[in-house]
Amino acid sequence: MNVSVERLRLGLLVGAGLLVMVVVAFLGYAHHRAHRFLKELPAKLGVDVRRESNNVTYSQSVEGRTVYTIHAAKEVERSDGKMTLHDVGIVLYGRKQDRADRIYGNEFEYDPKNQVIRAVGEVHIDLQAPQATDANAKMDYAAGKDLHKDATGSEHEATDERLIHVTTSGLVFLQKLGVAATDKDIEFESGGLTGHAVGADYSSDTGVVVLHSAVKVNGLQHERPVVLTATHAVLDRPGQTMVLSQAKYVVVGGKTEATEGETAQAQHVVVHLRRDGSAERVEGDGDVALTNGAGGRVSAPRGEVTLNLANQPMSAVMTGGVKYGADEPLRQAQGEAAEGHVAFDKKGHPDHVTMSGAVHLHERVRASDAANELWSERELNAGAVELALTTTPAGNAVLQDAKATGEARLKLVNAAAKGGTSNSTMSGDVLTAHFVRMGNADHLSEVHSDGHARIHRVSATGEMDTSSADSLVAHFRPAVAGAARATKSSGKSQQKADGFGGPGGDEVTDATMEGHVVLTELPVKKPGDAVAPSERKATAEKTFYDGDLERATLTGNVVINDGASVLWADRVVMEQQSGDATAEGSVKASYRQSGSSDDPAHVLAARAELKHDSQITTFHGVAGRPARLWQGGSQVEAPVIQFDQKQQRLQARGEGQGAPMSVHTVLVRATGTGSAEKADAAKTTSLGKIVGAGRSDVMRVVSRELVYSDETKKAEFTGGVEAESGDSRVRAQQIVVYLQAALKGSAGKAPAKTTAGDGMKITATNTGFMGGNLERMVLTGHLELEQPGRRATGEQLVYTAGDDLYVLTGTAAALPKVVDDQRGTLTGTSLRFHGGDDNVVVSNGGESGTKVHTETRVKNRQ
Repeated sequence: MNVSVERLRLGLLVGAGLLVMVVVAFLGYAHHRAHRFLKELPAKLGVDVRRESNNVTYSQSVEGRTVYTIHAAKEVERSDGKMTLHDVGIVLYGRKQDRADRIYGNEFEYDPKNQVIRAVGEVHIDLQAPQATDANAKMDYAAGKDLHKDATGSEHEATDERLIHVTTSGLVFLQKLGVAATDKDIEFESGGLTGHAVGADYSSDTGVVVLHSAVKVNGLQHERPVVLTATHAVLDRPGQTMVLSQAKYVVVGGKTEATEGETAQAQHVVVHLRRDGSAERVEGDGDVALTNGAGGRVSAPRGEVTLNLANQPMSAVMTGGVKYGADEPLRQAQGEAAEGHVAFDKKGHPDHVTMSGAVHLHERVRASDAANELWSERELNAGAVELALTTTPAGNAVLQDAKATGEARLKLVNAAAKGGTSNSTMSGDVLTAHFVRMGNADHLSEVHSDGHARIHRVSATGEMDTSSADSLVAHFRPAVAGAARATKSSGKSQQKADGFGGPGGDEVTDATMEGHVVLTELPVKKPGDAVAPSERKATAEKTFYDGDLERATLTGNVVINDGASVLWADRVVMEQQSGDATAEGSVKASYRQSGSSDDPAHVLAARAELKHDSQITTFHGVAGRPARLWQGGSQVEAPVIQFDQKQQRLQARGEGQGAPMSVHTVLVRATGTGSAEKADAAKTTSLGKIVGAGRSDVMRVVSRELVYSDETKKAEFTGGVEAESGDSRVRAQQIVVYLQAALKGSAGKAPAKTTAGDGMKITATNTGFMGGNLERMVLTGHLELEQPGRRATGEQLVYTAGDDLYVLTGTAAALPKVVDDQRGTLTGTSLRFHGGDDNVVVSNGGESGTKVHTETRVKNRQ
């Protein structure tokens, strides 16, 4: 078909117009659809929309407060009704608009029907972000702008110490609930700390963050690497708490060996936070335990720590049964109490510890880690214990003072230098101790005990002694392992092994006890001893013990009792090693023979020396006041009286060589009360008719020395002797009196009284000092006898009580002689007479081969 050019041109113009109209119509329709979609989207979401270029921002408000704001740089609607948002920021605000948390990432998927936003890929969360001041600022922050400004209002880079930055993936945000959650790995950081966890929940409404599992935080605390782990964690920012399960805090590195590897752990931990996000108080429940790198451990069912603004501890409390333990090469310790309190200094170092409720502490120490090194021990029991600590420049906590109350008892067990152990126990209502640091060990320096103070000691050989008083003060020094030292008292080098010290332990330098002091000592039975030694007890007002001298000084109303004897004095010094003692001032002693019912023997003196092993006591008098011993009516006075308990021997003498006749002895013969006893006593008066014409039962003797043995019943008066009985006096160089033990029945009693017709002689039963019946008496050396109207001389006079016979003898140059004022002079080789009549037999002893017997009858003056 032929078409003209004009018609063709017209057709093209019409087609072009139609095309333009179609394009315009399409563009208009497209613009209408887009405008309608954007206009209807807020209705679908229930939010307000503000468009900034290609950016879209959504916000939702409830009762006039913004709940959250969503900003996306780009959005794409998909055919399934969901949207893809790019470069998204979601800001969630707290109920009180006091916090702003931001979730942001490159891509999110939005499901408007279910109101679910899901992150695709990596997503970031900023918790506790700076607060926005107005609505525009909130949208700006959602768009990624920084809200930190300086004083001029200019924006700048800054870091908020409270900010917690979280990186994770797979995050899902539920609009209806205001909850964001993920089950993926989480990395977070805050205040220089970095952490990890698996799975988390976040509530925009409550601000609570939950970390599901495998929580781990690393960082620096006070320039020390630390690690915090937990199986579960809950951060409640409105409630200002953080709750951890199976939490463990570890110091990876430390300034000292003790701080290296420090740990704190518990099954359940609640951290109370300040408004700035720092920890104010930490509460632990269930198997709370603290350990250090040196092997120390403290545990309890519950614990609480209060922290300062610098995150350093101010106080700590552990309750429900606290247990302590330490295991070091040179130290092992364990302890327990109902609860414990610790106070810290401004730098976070412990400076005061209080334990209460059945406190028990036990510690073992030794000087070296050699295989054969023995351990010394300290054990403390009390109702409550307070410890004062100080910190060395290196950061080590050092024990300085300790105070124990409530039946406090401190036991020290020390390794003796020659093997074995000795121990001592100190107790009182209140025990206080001061310690000094030497090397790596805390050593006792001073101990005070107030109220019912008591020390019980057991030596390495088993000897036991106990001391008690109203108060006690003791000073100590570290004992040197196996070291020998010279004592002040002997100057000899010896191994120290007393009850307070030993290798690796502490030994006493001195101790003072005051007020109602009581000391008891129980020696150990030695090989060869027939019986075990008896207990010795001493009381005084004050006692001072010198550890170097190993000497105790007792003062003020001192009384010492060993069962067989009692000693009183103003002051007594006792040697610990030997057991010897010296008593001074108003000394008095009483001795009772074992099994005897007689009165005890008493001694008065100015000073006394007691020898423990030999059981010899020496009493000294002073000028004008000699030592005096008496029992019943018998007595001895002398400058020095020595009593040997073991040998039952008595010695009295003057002081020094060439002492004058200064021993004064009074002997009283004990008699019965019946007529037979009186008649017999008349016949057996100590010196009979010659010495005892006055029929007195009292004889007084003056001599230079007296030695009496109770075992042999023999008394020796030597060095020049003067004796007086009634009106008779005799002088000789020596008088020896032999006694015989009293007759006793099967039960230890005197035999029943008999009549003269029985043919049995009734005798006295005195078994005390110089007791018993006279058996024989021998007077020797320049004998001179004086009686009213009669004098006698000779070299020896022998009296035997069995036949009441006296024999007076002399020498060839000086025959025995009796001079009577009325009868004249009697002489011969020997003069023999009986105390019961006036007959004297004079004999020449067979001189010139002829026996001469002369008998002279002297008129009885009675």
